[in-house]
Amino acid sequence: MAMRRTSPSRHEPAEAVAAAASGPVAVLEADAIVAPPPRWVTPAFYVLGVGLIPWTVVLAFVLPSRHGTHYYNVAWTGFDVALAGLLIATAVGAARRTAWLQSVAAAAAALLVCDAWFDMLSSTTTDELLVAIALALLVEFPVAAACIFVSRHAEETTERARRYAAAVRRRRAPGQGEK
Repeated sequence: MAMRRTSPSRHEPAEAVAAAASGPVAVLEADAIVAPPPRWVTPAFYVLGVGLIPWTVVLAFVLPSRHGTHYYNVAWTGFDVALAGLLIATAVGAARRTAWLQSVAAAAAALLVCDAWFDMLSSTTTDELLVAIALALLVEFPVAAACIFVSRHAEETTERARRYAAAVRRRRAPGQGEK
């Protein structure tokens, strides 16, 4: 399978390469620069996402507005364990400057927003709803925003590191054509 170029072109101005390499750069091994996903990924996920829309409309009309369960506490405990794991993984990924930091931070943000949503919707009293809204506004949404910031920063840092690595490789191999 052929890999597409992820580094800047050789016609890109030197200032752009220097600007991309400035700032803190995560250390990446040559094999850490991944190939683009297979061509089927994009259309498959569009189909899955668009296909979920009519299914969601059907569920909105078919599902009962109330549903009792014997394992409500286990469901929420498991969810919170997963959320705690993602937040800890975000901390570890940030400390180690790992390639997967972006993914775990984005997943943590998504679970925090889901947690706020379901806390508000599953509130049975006005007091529970007020506490859920307060937690959403004061804790869950701000932490989710921080996770998105971390994820975005990791993505930008990785791109700078890729450009820097490509510039270094070009400087080490003068006169050799691109493959």
